[in-house]
Amino acid sequence: MLSCVNTNAFWKRRASAWMLIAKAVLLCVALQFTATVAVAQQPSDNDADRMVAVTISASQADQQSFVSNSVRRLCRAEPDKNIPAWNVAGWLAYQRLWNELAANPDDPVLRKYLGLPIGSAADNDTFVIKSARGRSAPKWLGWRSGSYRQTETPHLQIFSHADEATTREVATDMERVFWIWTQLFFPLWEGNHQVALHLRDIDPDQSVASSLAKNPARLSSRRKLRIVLLQDADDYARTLGSSTPGIDQSTGFYSDQRQTSFFYPSTSADAVASRRHELIHQLFREATRSRLMGELPGSRSDFWLIEGIAGYFESLHMDHDRAAVGGWDSPRLQFARYRVLGGRDFIPLQELRTAGHAAAQQQSDLARWYANAIAYTHLLLDGDSVTDRRWVYQQLATLYQISIDVPAATAPESPERALIDFLRVDDTVLRENPTTRPLTQLCLSNCETTPTGLASLTASDDCQWMDLSRQPVATADVTRLCPTPNQLDQLSLEATRVDDSVHAWLRQATNLRELDLSWTSCGDRTVAAIANHNALQTLWLTGTQITDASIPTLAAIGTLQSIDVQRTAITSAGLAKLKTLRPDCNINPLQLRAP
Repeated sequence: MLSCVNTNAFWKRRASAWMLIAKAVLLCVALQFTATVAVAQQPSDNDADRMVAVTISASQADQQSFVSNSVRRLCRAEPDKNIPAWNVAGWLAYQRLWNELAANPDDPVLRKYLGLPIGSAADNDTFVIKSARGRSAPKWLGWRSGSYRQTETPHLQIFSHADEATTREVATDMERVFWIWTQLFFPLWEGNHQVALHLRDIDPDQSVASSLAKNPARLSSRRKLRIVLLQDADDYARTLGSSTPGIDQSTGFYSDQRQTSFFYPSTSADAVASRRHELIHQLFREATRSRLMGELPGSRSDFWLIEGIAGYFESLHMDHDRAAVGGWDSPRLQFARYRVLGGRDFIPLQELRTAGHAAAQQQSDLARWYANAIAYTHLLLDGDSVTDRRWVYQQLATLYQISIDVPAATAPESPERALIDFLRVDDTVLRENPTTRPLTQLCLSNCETTPTGLASLTASDDCQWMDLSRQPVATADVTRLCPTPNQLDQLSLEATRVDDSVHAWLRQATNLRELDLSWTSCGDRTVAAIANHNALQTLWLTGTQITDASIPTLAAIGTLQSIDVQRTAITSAGLAKLKTLRPDCNINPLQLRAP
């Protein structure tokens, strides 16, 4: 659905998009890229804050037994008398199957059951079953036979204007997302009954593979998910422009009416996240036994969760042996943290719940609405409440009209207060939930972290936005986190312990669009370091040590649109000179009260 038009742009600007959530918890699911296999970690008492599945090599597989932590998170302990036996047993058996496939990725019995290509996993680096010139695209596309490529995976049918290599790459990514989704949302997936039936007689000491060898079976789907992959942004806009206003502001779109997802290839992190967002809409609608007909899910109320769960999956990060969904390092959560902790700017959950699709799309600040929807979803799934997680599953089942056997759960209590606590990460959270994703966005503003906790984070030269406002960090802490800052777009070090020693590092940050050094000991030497920053638009120097000596440098930064120099050593004459030299610039917009 075009519910996420230009949401990536929403989050880019501090003025129009603040930021939202996480009390650190890696909700992890992992896939071995060649075999799509996921294995859950051994559960323990401190696993309550995360769902985890990881891939392991065969040599590791025989060292310990694994049980699904996804199941544990929803059931708390197994068995749970409140959940029908088929549900728990089926889910656990499904995880056992993936565990075995992790240990033996080439097993033909397991691969056949899942519908994966048979043969050496090393030779099957994608999930593509066949790819050829297309001849059966939907008539409403108006595509001439043979003018496009048609690619099939076990669960996808892709009609593509892109080249073969790009189409295979997108197909592989989308198929992986499918398998991750089936593990996390097994109770809603249409295949759960088949799994429960096929694997019901497995003895605890018997392998899934040996059972399936004796009683052959294979998972089946009602139909494959349809995806249209356009050549580029122009092709995307031409194809959808007449039927979907504003489509040119998006990178992906799921049409409930056509039951088709539309994308165009892009390697940017935002575009990949958007693609996964829209596929999640499609999975809940088409890979479940949804009884929805023409009505949109959430059309009358609770549309926040439809978008929240898709936004939650935007955080999916895959590396060579695992994939993680959620967590304190989720990009969306950085934005949430900024907005909620910085200004207590959140929408009460009950207010979100009353809005249906139309009401949500009419919000005056759509970025704020999305931020809150995604934040609460992270809270309820990543938090430590089994009841809250069950409630989310039940709400999704209700919105999509899916039968589900999960114990009754009451609505969350005091979610607004819980959200604030959830977001305020500390050193323990950082240490116990290490991140593997590149930290392109990092906001710890108003958190309870220290340089000790920050030292546990891996340095990243890809950081585009960093906000360490009001943290007890010095120059060395900042420069260690991002040794080469030439990708930084926004940087806030307000009320930190940085000083002019930051000047050499800051000189490299030539792509900065917004810089906040308010209430630091930075002075004229630091300002001199940004003299050639020709992308800089907003500069906060409130309460710094700068003097009139910085006026010529500030005036010469032609791209500056807004600057605040209140409570500095700049004199009245210096301020008047700056205003004369830069009449086009908004100077001292804060309007501080007299001390």
